[in-house]
Amino acid sequence: PPKSEKIWWEKINEKERKKAIRSAITATILQEIVAERGHLIPRNYPFVLDAKFESLNKTKQVLAAFEKLDLSKELARVEGKKVRAGKGKSRGRKYKKKRGPLIVVSKTGKLSKAVANLPGIDVVEVKNLNTEVLAPGAKAGRLTLWTAPAINILEKENLFK
Repeated sequence: PPKSEKIWWEKINEKERKKAIRSAITATILQEIVAERGHLIPRNYPFVLDAKFESLNKTKQVLAAFEKLDLSKELARVEGKKVRAGKGKSRGRKYKKKRGPLIVVSKTGKLSKAVANLPGIDVVEVKNLNTEVLAPGAKAGRLTLWTAPAINILEKENLFK
């Protein structure tokens, strides 16, 4: 029978982990890789969001900001869900959902609550970045929106060097 003491995670070397995060961050900046992954990116991608973006606290405000950033096609792309092929349907994994934009912020406040009802969008703090959110499905190049304070923290603290 299944044992409760089984270890479900895999250990990874520290240098290897940091190198994977750095390469995933680099892939989020390159338009070709992001478009190849299936994201519908605007012409002026990549760009840095203002610090005021972190203070948005309503879903309506976030949607209006995405409209101004020309990300409405991307939001429409991630809305649907698809029935999974295979036996996963009967094992509690019936639907597959697409991953949309990732918003990297300096500290999660009410923005994460405002984005909670939007499908496919994730909000993550800089210090909590990992390859799981930057490259879901082990495929690098997720559409990532960085705020200015998040980039300042990333440069100042050298988190992944």
